[in-house]
Amino acid sequence: MKKVLFATVILLAAITTRAQKSDIKFQGGLDLGIPVHNLRGTSIGAGLDVMAIYSISSEAALTGDFGYTALFAKYGEPTTSLLPLRIGLRYYPSENFFVGGKIGAGFMSNSGSSVTTFAYSLGLGYQFAPRFEIGGSLDGYSKNGSVGLLNLRLGYTFN
Repeated sequence: MKKVLFATVILLAAITTRAQKSDIKFQGGLDLGIPVHNLRGTSIGAGLDVMAIYSISSEAALTGDFGYTALFAKYGEPTTSLLPLRIGLRYYPSENFFVGGKIGAGFMSNSGSSVTTFAYSLGLGYQFAPRFEIGGSLDGYSKNGSVGLLNLRLGYTFN
């Protein structure tokens, strides 16, 4: 957990320093996920995330995100926690529509045990109001096997 906090502080410090000189947006998101691969004992996932979006051109942006998703278990089993820390790229084929991908580390914990995984995400989205966007993604976490979620995200841009 100390590594997660350290990485988050470094990411936010770099983004904040760069934000003073450039066009960077910060976004908060609400996530709702359905398990689609190797998560048979869970029913649904819900979470929050924070994302930084740095425009490198009118058609592309770099992203960095950190979040928390709780995977609620069936049959009284304990909840699984997912904490992704990822960087990515967004491509805007039109002004309001985007496709993107992210890679990084995912931290999974359940009943006191935790594991660090390779985290990835492929998705698309649409900005439907000046500060709101909706998107869908397939998120995966891999280490000696993989697990996956199909996510729906509602994002709010702060600046």
